[in-house]
Amino acid sequence: MKTGSELYDRGAIGVSLLCMVHCLAMPVLALSFPLGIFATFAHNHWHWLFLAAAAPVSLLAIWRTDPTFRDRRFVGGVLFGIAMLAMGVAVHDHRLQIIPTLIGATSLFGAHLLNLRRNLRRATTGH
Repeated sequence: MKTGSELYDRGAIGVSLLCMVHCLAMPVLALSFPLGIFATFAHNHWHWLFLAAAAPVSLLAIWRTDPTFRDRRFVGGVLFGIAMLAMGVAVHDHRLQIIPTLIGATSLFGAHLLNLRRNLRRATTGH
């Protein structure tokens, strides 16, 4: 039996991983190529797209999780993660965007993984 938020948790985990890869890989790739081919992908508009993808999916996962089994750590981790991603978007210096963005993506990843594991365990054991 699939839980109501399983698809949203998995989607948010995927978006969080893409965000982390983008934040860590793009600066290295941009410096590695003399023509700056990858510099285009390191600009701020990508951060807006990640926030625009992560926030609705994460909030839907909260909404779709059975309120009886909704964990405060999950809700807090999601809200903190979205706030940190928003902070990363608000900063216009790419070097300063990395820290809040990585913290936010890691928080979202952890919160959704926690929720996914709890809901899958509940679905298999009935508790």
